[in-house]
Amino acid sequence: MNVSIKNITDCLEDVAPLSWQESYDNAGLILGNPDMDCKGVLVCLDIMPEIVDETIEKGCNMILSHHPFIFSGVKKIVYNSNIDKILRKAMKNNIAIYASHTNMDSSSTGVNYMLAKKIGLTNIQRLQYSTIEDKAYLGCGAIGELDEELAGEEFLNIVKEKLSLKSIRYFGNLKKKIKKVGLCGGAGAEFVKDAMKNNCDCYLTGDIKYHNFLETEEKILLADIGHFESEQFILQRFQEIVKEKFPTLPTFLTDYKNKVKFL
Repeated sequence: MNVSIKNITDCLEDVAPLSWQESYDNAGLILGNPDMDCKGVLVCLDIMPEIVDETIEKGCNMILSHHPFIFSGVKKIVYNSNIDKILRKAMKNNIAIYASHTNMDSSSTGVNYMLAKKIGLTNIQRLQYSTIEDKAYLGCGAIGELDEELAGEEFLNIVKEKLSLKSIRYFGNLKKKIKKVGLCGGAGAEFVKDAMKNNCDCYLTGDIKYHNFLETEEKILLADIGHFESEQFILQRFQEIVKEKFPTLPTFLTDYKNKVKFL
């Protein structure tokens, strides 16, 4: 039985409907014919020209990415820019490109759920109030609990180990007892106050600015665990979603490594 690109996108949208994406987002099928037969799927966090090359090498004709490679309005496509290279090569090789971004962040089995489970949280709930009553909707961010209280330093060292981090930027008292943890995969500094309102002992996210740290007044242990690092586990979830529905369809996790390095 042939599997179409639309068959793949439908199963993804069963888990993370496009209606859940934020207004600024560009999730969905960005390039390609939805009725085309799918030969295989390459899963990645971000699309670079090397990702398109890898897709071709692996015999796939669909890229499933977390971040949309076209995010806001594009007014110019400059020759040999990344967008130009991606578009020309993908179109030449008939490759479809699909992004599941903030809608997958908000799924009850999406980015925030995967991060929470990875660091050992249970009783996972919404961080923010929402009018969406669907139990499959978690929203931007999540709250969970540790099985037992840990000192802040011990907890952050566990996070470092689980996420394979070289360092964590933090602000607050490392001796503070941690039981209730708020988190948001990606860039979630704007939700620090929600974590504080929910009496979280610690809040984890990426892309925290200097003044975000100071605004907490040390009432909560605030930790920057990195944007890529906090979202990396969604790739396995993407692969699971596709393989659960289409077990014989070749589905690969990218071999492409994050180019952001630490000295």
